[in-house]
Order: sequence, then structure tokens, then C-alpha cells
Amino acid sequence: MENLIIYQKVYDFALYFFPIVDKFPKYEKFVLCTHIKNCVLDIARGIIRTNKSRNKKPLMYDIDVKLEELKFLIRFAHDRKHLSHKSYEHSGKLIAEIGRLLGGWIKSVG
Repeated sequence: MENLIIYQKVYDFALYFFPIVDKFPKYEKFVLCTHIKNCVLDIARGIIRTNKSRNKKPLMYDIDVKLEELKFLIRFAHDRKHLSHKSYEHSGKLIAEIGRLLGGWIKSVG
């Protein structure tokens, strides 16, 4: 898995974003925080499953759906003032990069 750039980018995103999520207010810990973390972990699991699968394309589209869910959750956190504008912008750039890598992976599969 180490040779997949997209896997490393998702891992790096998790390392960056989980400490930020951990600072959300206590009342958001068990809903918004959990959903964001699970979404990131689902993306990582999806990449692992896709890499090991023969029929990759449907799994890649599942990852794409999870990326959209993550964008929604991060925007929601920002709009609720749990996420600074700087963190929101940086996380958006990281997610966009993951999306571009996923798009390239989908094209390479055909």
C-alpha cells in the first residue's frame, strides 16, 4: 500500500485533520467528529479494498461518494464555526488533491 500515492495522501490528511476534529466542542464529539473520522477511515478502507480488487471501478466510485460526504461534513463544521477558515481552506486543498488522484486512478483503470 505504501506505493499508492492516494493512500499516503489520505493518511496524511487524517494525521492533519484528526487533531483539529478532537478540538471541536464536547457536544459535537459523538456526532460530527465521529462522522468525519469514520468518513476518512472509510475512504482509506475503500482504497485498500479497491487496490486488492479485480473489479476496481465500482469501488472507486464508492470512494468518490465518500469524498463528497467528507466535503459536506467539513463545510458543515466550518459553517458551524468549529473549523477556522484557514483549516477549512487547507483541508479543501488536500481533499481536492485526493480527488484528482482518484480521478486519475479511475481513468487509468479504463
